[in-house]
Amino acid sequence: MNYSLWADVTALTHITTVVAVVIGLLVSFRYKRFRPWEAGILILVVILWSYYGNCPLTILEQHLRDLAGEKSNVASVGFLPYYFNKLLSINFPSRIVQRFTFFSGGALFAASIDWLSPYMHFHVFHVRRSLKRLGRRFAF
Repeated sequence: MNYSLWADVTALTHITTVVAVVIGLLVSFRYKRFRPWEAGILILVVILWSYYGNCPLTILEQHLRDLAGEKSNVASVGFLPYYFNKLLSINFPSRIVQRFTFFSGGALFAASIDWLSPYMHFHVFHVRRSLKRLGRRFAF
């Protein structure tokens, strides 16, 4: 069995999932009906991440790379930090990825609750207006 190929397929599935979640974040802010789905997915990711100590896809990729005889430290570093460093030579701490995931999951879960969404939208639009005013103030 070609474990290296399966490890690459797992990594491709993982990056596809990450991109889908990020696009889902953007879509769910625009379209209210997607918020519960996105919040559910992010809560599931947080639960799995907390239970296993790492993303299950990262653990599976590490296991397949070990079976293929490849030297890899994907599980110890984290998926995004490992590939950011490997492909783009950017040092990206895994703590930032974890905090962003936990924060966005909690924020979307709160935004998916109907009685909180006017409050959340008010602050999002307030930040937009403040940034717009700030941009005009410093425009050359």
